[in-house]
Amino acid sequence: MEMKTMGKTYSIGLIVSPAEIQHNMAMFVAMAKLLRAVEHPSSFDWRSIEGEDFTTPIRDQGKCSSSVAFATIALMESMMKIANQDPKLQPDLSEAYLFPRGGGKCESGAQFGRMLTAAESGICDELCCPYAGDWKPCPDFKSRLTAITFSETIFSPEQAKAHIASTGPLMSGMAVYADFFEHDGGIYSQDYGNFVGNHAILIVGYDEGEDCWIGKNSWGLTWGEGGWFRIKQGECGIGSAFPFYSAAIGLSPVLAFPPSPDIAAPIDGTLYVTMTRAGERDVILLVNNREIGALTLGETLTAGEFKRGDTIQFDLVGIAHKNVCFPSGWRIWTLRMDGGKYEFRVLERDKR
Repeated sequence: MEMKTMGKTYSIGLIVSPAEIQHNMAMFVAMAKLLRAVEHPSSFDWRSIEGEDFTTPIRDQGKCSSSVAFATIALMESMMKIANQDPKLQPDLSEAYLFPRGGGKCESGAQFGRMLTAAESGICDELCCPYAGDWKPCPDFKSRLTAITFSETIFSPEQAKAHIASTGPLMSGMAVYADFFEHDGGIYSQDYGNFVGNHAILIVGYDEGEDCWIGKNSWGLTWGEGGWFRIKQGECGIGSAFPFYSAAIGLSPVLAFPPSPDIAAPIDGTLYVTMTRAGERDVILLVNNREIGALTLGETLTAGEFKRGDTIQFDLVGIAHKNVCFPSGWRIWTLRMDGGKYEFRVLERDKR
């Protein structure tokens, strides 16, 4: 579904049945009766956390009804930055790779459920499968996959605010009316125009003083407030007809991106690994299929010398994999393995 206004064509693309909308609305009503007050700040915005931005740049879905893929990846990219506590990190995952694998079609759109399932299997980077190209991934795409776990569906605006303030942005949907395409700033409240269809968005914050949600759209920089928008709470089904979806980067025994010191490979080629987080799971370190030992929080294991082509494995049953690197100069990609093991393969040594 698309609409042309002011010389620009905008597409939406969230497929949701009337029965699902009715179910969602009933869930919101039920949760409102069950939940007690949830504490959270009066305002929060992941674009400005002590002056740092944990979101990624605005994208443009163009004439394809691919908003579900764009919202999914916007959530994943922000969670990568948050999980690694690195606002300078600029992940750029491929919507073109995810969209067809999540059952999406440009002429009609996609459902949340299938898209989230596809994202949990991994998405390659934008350079490997560019949106502007033929949507065919590069030959080595299997070694460039990043995955995420979608952990919770939230049917409460107050719970959603608490999650945003404590954990990260949330993906949601909204009903789109004709006047939304022409929105150019301020707090949006539906005023005129017919219902056009449903759309997937990312909620990055809220402001109770202004009674609004803060959203990230996928219509380029010229729409809204530089691609972002504020919408009055209670409008267009956000928090009443469309649930909020949360995501978690798979917990890892290491903090995966610089400037983390948790994996170190000095010039002599000796590998040292310190576990910084892994929930309540037992984590076993293996190098070239040789078990080194169990990682204990805060302790360091010396894995011995290794070279390009060697493999480092962590037994992380049920945990998603992702691309990682570390600051000492080795670059590592992860490959998904059977049985819940995830393999970290040394590809090359950087020149830095």
